[in-house]
Amino acid sequence: MRRLLPLLLPVALVATGCLLALSAETDRERYAVGDDGTATFRNGGRVEVFLEGCSSFVHEQLDQGTWVPRWPEVVCVWEGFARPVAPGASLVEPFSLRGDAGTWRLSYRVGLACNPDRPLSEADCDSILEVTTQPFTVQDSCEPQACGPELGMPNRLCPDGVNVAGPTGRCLRDPALDVCGWEIATCPGEGR
Repeated sequence: MRRLLPLLLPVALVATGCLLALSAETDRERYAVGDDGTATFRNGGRVEVFLEGCSSFVHEQLDQGTWVPRWPEVVCVWEGFARPVAPGASLVEPFSLRGDAGTWRLSYRVGLACNPDRPLSEADCDSILEVTTQPFTVQDSCEPQACGPELGMPNRLCPDGVNVAGPTGRCLRDPALDVCGWEIATCPGEGR
């Protein structure tokens, strides 16, 4: 399913008398190992916030009920200066899924009232928050012959006029059942 999903952990705080509303989301809820995706960070509040200067987010994997940081999107030689995100602005960035199959999310460190001439740190910001995307599933891809003949069902345009439902042409492994099958996208708001 290709759509923006709601934030797992909405952040709404009163900061210096102004509402702070931050969200982060990915473009899909399911990926195959090796896929590329798009992450969107939104500052829907009325105050400027700051992200890490080099790599905006860290990939985290759910491991026995605990979110474990695995790696940043970009390996940095220097962390860079804190990057401002203006009120009402969004930051859209690509990411790659180079890890194992499982449940993942992206985690952003967000600073409030930071020194823009310094790296993002507790010493140079009034406070630091964590904003995460919704969890998403990463599945192993399978050879097409493992899924059998391609599905003969048609695709259809969703009521939103943007998304398309139906077979995606991707043969993926269902980790719960340990079987391969053809992926079928659904429209936003529809069940799986």
